[in-house]
Amino acid sequence: MTDAYARLADYLRRFYAPDEFPALLYQAESWASSRPLNGLRILDGTPVFRNTMAKYMALIAAGAELCVPPPSVMPGDPAVLAMLPEFGIRVADGKVGEFDMVLDCAGAHAGLRPRYGFAELTRSGVARFEGCSKPVFLADAGMIKMIETCLGTGESFFRALQSLGYGDVQGRELAVFGYGKVGRGLVYYALQRKMSVTVIDRADRSQEVPDGVRFVHAGNPECVRSAVEQAWCAVTATGVRHALEDVFRPGVPDGVLLANMGVEDEFGPSVPAERVLSAKRPLNFILEEPTSMCYIETTMALHNAGAVELLRPDCPAGVFAPAAQVEQELLDIVRSRGRLAADLQLLGC
Repeated sequence: MTDAYARLADYLRRFYAPDEFPALLYQAESWASSRPLNGLRILDGTPVFRNTMAKYMALIAAGAELCVPPPSVMPGDPAVLAMLPEFGIRVADGKVGEFDMVLDCAGAHAGLRPRYGFAELTRSGVARFEGCSKPVFLADAGMIKMIETCLGTGESFFRALQSLGYGDVQGRELAVFGYGKVGRGLVYYALQRKMSVTVIDRADRSQEVPDGVRFVHAGNPECVRSAVEQAWCAVTATGVRHALEDVFRPGVPDGVLLANMGVEDEFGPSVPAERVLSAKRPLNFILEEPTSMCYIETTMALHNAGAVELLRPDCPAGVFAPAAQVEQELLDIVRSRGRLAADLQLLGC
């Protein structure tokens, strides 16, 4: 056990119970003996928050020489970033340097040329790897990502609203743009809080939304506009930059809260930043932990596992999804050691 690994483990015990991050603990314990990343220079662009330290712990246990860039595309916690050198983690300043692997987020470092390739955390980063000659392990393409994006992001949206004084949501109308993984989580938690919900999507999701949820096709501008005007809050989860530009081009309805839960500005330039909560940034990033540890740790473990997958001699060039057995190993640990067994059943994982 290295000194940095031991100190990180001690630090994390002050904030989290073992059943909140079983997959990362399992990785750290396993990799401390096998050292699969020994001596490899790794740039990890995961958004820097306190729970990200558990991800770093596993990589350091694996023998990686870890470097973390300052936040660029995604927000981060400056206080946590400032702590990293205390744990032997280099913080890049200026030119980030050369690396064996890049564990990226939103394709922020797609322009680098790592020796073995990339592991990308988000679907929004895929476009930046178009034509990449190196392997790109896409954590977002697996089942595990649903734990974070469906359950974790939905839960954190309502935590963020409460932190801003909007905790009383029962009986209010929520308009959700997009019914992918994030949108489904928003709807799930909204129904738990007895809200009235309308889903708006470009695809026909009328047979997919839960009973009691109204569906509006995004191709019907009059119905979309009406849904927004009747809502207490309209939240975006389309994953598409400026997706709602035409919806709000006639003007923003008075009295409707607007929130964005996507990486990009989904409202577009016709909506001033000051009109959207947190100035169009993903609303959960106003929180000390944008996604609670128990919901994000398995995704971070899968992202880490991508580093090991990149070492395979048959690793394909371009974007590829996690192998089923890689995800299954982590999901088995979460079921047996974690607190999310019932939630995994809900997702069908």
